[in-house]
Amino acid sequence: MAALHHLRQYHPLCIAVSKLHTSSHASAKQHYKMLVLGGGSGGITMSARMKRLMGAENVAVVEPSEVHYYQPLWTLVGAGAKSVALSSRPTASVIPSGVKWVKSKVQEVNPDKNTVYTDDGSQISYEYLIVALGLQLHYEKIKGLPEGFEHPKIGSNYSFETVEKTWKALQNFKEGNAVFTFPNTPVKCAGAPQKIMYLSDAFLRKSRNMLTHCGTLLNAVTYK
Repeated sequence: MAALHHLRQYHPLCIAVSKLHTSSHASAKQHYKMLVLGGGSGGITMSARMKRLMGAENVAVVEPSEVHYYQPLWTLVGAGAKSVALSSRPTASVIPSGVKWVKSKVQEVNPDKNTVYTDDGSQISYEYLIVALGLQLHYEKIKGLPEGFEHPKIGSNYSFETVEKTWKALQNFKEGNAVFTFPNTPVKCAGAPQKIMYLSDAFLRKSRNMLTHCGTLLNAVTYK
């Protein structure tokens, strides 16, 4: 609690911190007051907030990828409302200015020593740690799904590589049943499977109305 009180002295902030340790960082090569693991939307948001709270020189972000993806946009890409290219940009462009970017993967976290070990052998000690590593996709855990992506009418809005397939399948949908899956387990962004279903319904209704209207005009021209 003393460590949490010390953090709040920088600026009033509601933040959950538990089991903080204040061990020596003499053996670590780098040290930061705030270390953020993960450079996705969550990690970048929190690193910017911590920069305002305690100064950029005291904050670091551990993120190996050179490309940052704004994944919430992928639902709109799957519905044809946005381009997939708009969802990606260089990671360097989203790291808050002055915040240290550690281009490595997290190998191990040792909370007893307040130290993070990266895959390149670096040791980074910290006073406060935010874990925003996100999730890894394992489509192979679903029997037949990796092979299913070879079919033109099967896509997924959870991946940069497969989200455009959703839009292509939607454009080519003429009749039959469109199936939207929603697992009964914890899932990254549970709203995504619902949103694409609603957006698809809106697109198909609009397309049907347009086709009906065009057909009426065609008949009017043909039989006038």
